[in-house]
This record gives sequence, C-alpha cells and structure tokens, in this order.
Amino acid sequence: MHFDTHEMTFDSGLSAGERWSDVMLNSHGLRCAFDAQQSADSTVKSWKLGEVGVSLADLAVQTLSPVDEAWPSWQGGWTFVKLVTAGHVHVQWRGLVQRFDAGSMFIIDPVYPFAESFPDRARMTVLRVPKASLRERGVHHSGAGPLVGDPRSPDVRATCDLIQCIASQSTAPSAIARNMMGEQLLELIEFSMIDPGARSKRRCPEALIHQAKRYIDTHLGDTALDVAAIAGGVHVSSQHLQRLFRTKGISLMRYVWQARLERAALLLRAGATRSSSIQEIGWQCGFTTAAHFSRLFRRQYGVSPSDFRFAGVEVQS
Repeated sequence: MHFDTHEMTFDSGLSAGERWSDVMLNSHGLRCAFDAQQSADSTVKSWKLGEVGVSLADLAVQTLSPVDEAWPSWQGGWTFVKLVTAGHVHVQWRGLVQRFDAGSMFIIDPVYPFAESFPDRARMTVLRVPKASLRERGVHHSGAGPLVGDPRSPDVRATCDLIQCIASQSTAPSAIARNMMGEQLLELIEFSMIDPGARSKRRCPEALIHQAKRYIDTHLGDTALDVAAIAGGVHVSSQHLQRLFRTKGISLMRYVWQARLERAALLLRAGATRSSSIQEIGWQCGFTTAAHFSRLFRRQYGVSPSDFRFAGVEVQS
C-alpha cells in the first residue's frame, strides 16, 4: 500500500465527506463513519520519516475502523503508535471500550478489528511502523487490544514528549535527516514496547544484530572500526557476532563497508555537503585514502564519487 504525503481537510463543502472517506480508506486503510448533520471540520497531514509514516490528525464527530486483508489498503504489515494530544478518543474491541484522554499513548495492531470514536474534537499524533523493523529489533507484539503506556511513568511521559517533538518535523531538510529521525522514532517505539524488567535481558539474535548495526552506523567515521570494536560495543564475543551476521548471508566487515558506501552516496547527494571535497566525504565515512574510497565506490555504483555527485544518480532514502 502506498502511504501518500498529503494534507486533507474535511469541511462542509460539496462532496467533502466523500473525499475524506476516500483518503481515509485508500491512504490509511480506515473506514470512516460520520453523521453528515453533525459533522465538524477535521484535518489530517501525513508524511514519512524514513520507514515510519507520520500523521497529525485533528478529528471530530466520526468513527474510524481498519479494513480487513481483502482490501489493497489493509495495514496488516504495520503497527500503529497513537498519542492523544488534545481531547479524547474511545477505542472499542471485542465488546470492550476504553477511553484515552490527552497525554495517553497506546499501540494497536490493525490485524485485529477495533473502532476509534471521536464524539467531540480530538488531536492525535499517529506513527505507522513496519512490523518487520520491530522484529529486527527483537520486538514482537500481537494482541487484540491496545498496548497502553502508563501516563504516570516518567519513562512514558519522556517518550511521548520525544516522539511528539520528532513527529512534528514535517519539513526535515534532507533525506539523511528524515532517515535519522525515523530511526530515532523506531528507537523510542522499541523502548516503549518492551517491559521495563526485560530490557536488560533482551539478547535475542535479531536484537543483537540490530544493536551491532546501530553501533556501526554511529561509528562509521572511525577508521579503527573493526570486528573487535563492534563486538565490544554490543558486549558479545567477536566469533558470536560474526556467526550471527553470516546467518544473514553477509560478513560483518562487508556490512561495514557497504554501510560506509551508502552513507557516502547520501552525503554526495546532500546539498549541505556541496562545499565538502570528495576526500573529506571519504574521511567522514571511514576511508583512509581518497584512492581507496574511489575504488570501492566505483565498484559499488559504477561511477566515480565526483561523477556520482553531479550525474543526478538517485539514492533510495
């Protein structure tokens, strides 16, 4: 399903309800029911930060419920994190109803039927998170009802504040910034979905691989980044970490060099780095010499770094 970047307003104009329902159905996988005689203005603004879809919604006098897998817009591959920032919403599932007031955060799986009712006006920040990305982090959650954050917890309050701050950045200046913000959102969601007592014990293979990738990503410019340094960074043996990466069909250091090349390609295309020389970009990504950087870059992308910068080659964000 294609998650559009869009801004939509439901007002009292001609066919407003039909247009609104179409956006909810095709872009969000939600059926919308409302009373045309009591309808009120509503808006939704959506975009993406890396892998995470973000929506800021101002909703009134309507009910939303997810479509099932027979629909092309079915959301079964995603988990939704919802922060109520004003007003309140009623969530109904399996005959139960729960009210969420401003300051609440809940996580819900659209595989299971539910309905969200907005009897008055409410505002929400909604994150659409790929389940595959959560599984890579060793996070597995499936349930018919909402997973609710305790609003009295300082951790939950701080997490909500950080999510809200990042999610409000709809005009991030570059693909690099958007991807970094998306990664940070995934970090916060991962944190919020793990029981506090289990956080220090979570060492499954998927989580270890992801932790190693995060360590690599934050140390790409370090020329001393090697197997021992990465293993030490995630507190496992070098042999064990190398074995985990081999199960994914790639050696640990090959992943490092691919990550460096991908970072270099993004930097070469970012407008903010136009004044940086090719050699400087290579150094930022952990290459010790310009010749080594150019040789590996040409092998990966088929052109030299300088030709890549000015040839209009697109890099997937």
